[in-house]
Amino acid sequence: MATVLIIGPGAVGLSVGAALIDAGHDVVFAARQGFGRLMVANAGEMAPRRRANVATSPQQIVQADWVLLCVKAHQVEGAKAWLDAAVGPNTRVAILQNGVEHRERVSPLVLASTVLVPVVVDIPAGRSAPGVAEWRGRAGLLVADTAEGADFCALFAGSFVKAATTPDYVTENWKKLCVNAPGGAILALTGQPMQVFHKPGIADIARGILSECVAVGRAEGANLPDSLIDEQMARFMAATPDDTNSMYDDRAAGRETEWDARNAVIVRKGRKHGIPTPVSDLIVPLLAAQKA
Repeated sequence: MATVLIIGPGAVGLSVGAALIDAGHDVVFAARQGFGRLMVANAGEMAPRRRANVATSPQQIVQADWVLLCVKAHQVEGAKAWLDAAVGPNTRVAILQNGVEHRERVSPLVLASTVLVPVVVDIPAGRSAPGVAEWRGRAGLLVADTAEGADFCALFAGSFVKAATTPDYVTENWKKLCVNAPGGAILALTGQPMQVFHKPGIADIARGILSECVAVGRAEGANLPDSLIDEQMARFMAATPDDTNSMYDDRAAGRETEWDARNAVIVRKGRKHGIPTPVSDLIVPLLAAQKA
């Protein structure tokens, strides 16, 4: 059994926390607002009622074996007090976030010796109330094929979350960004669900973002074939018309979106490699202007 602190009890944090409880670990949720029940289930299933151990102040916690950082990318600095309290010399920190800059965001907040485990998250889920979330159809986590990655995956043995290692984490991480960058930007800017992809010109903009993401990802060492662009565009066009994503949901709720981690990163790294990113150059200021 491991002691685990979940920082960020949103949809993903609640989902992985419930899985870790099911696997027999001692889980504490770091939250601004306390909750006594934890109800997490796949869509359409009855949610089992799990007891939730919640800390509302960093002074209430002790150093953990693992910290799972599940806040949004732009909320990382706000988690520093929790990290200071929970991360000891033997603590490992798993970073469950969107984007491709997990280490760059977190390493300034912890000691250089702290083991960081970036995670690609594939858990489409929604949080409806404190401690209550629903995941839809799949719950997967992917980490690099290292000793720390294997230990992270072992935490979820016997739970509903499928955690696995990959020999090419860089590629898998950029593949996820190739989904998030076009889809999130289009829905956040238009305020419409996936049906908007069928309106004139929208698919062309999405293809432009996707093409830039592929080009920059390749420069970063990702193995992204030409076929990925058409395949991903086909998935966008075939999506259920009223489907949304987290960028859309955050924008609709008046919350800040992950525009920097999902889209501005393409511009930053494009400039680093001398790769033009004209479409992203246009949409990033528009996304930034939507800040709550």
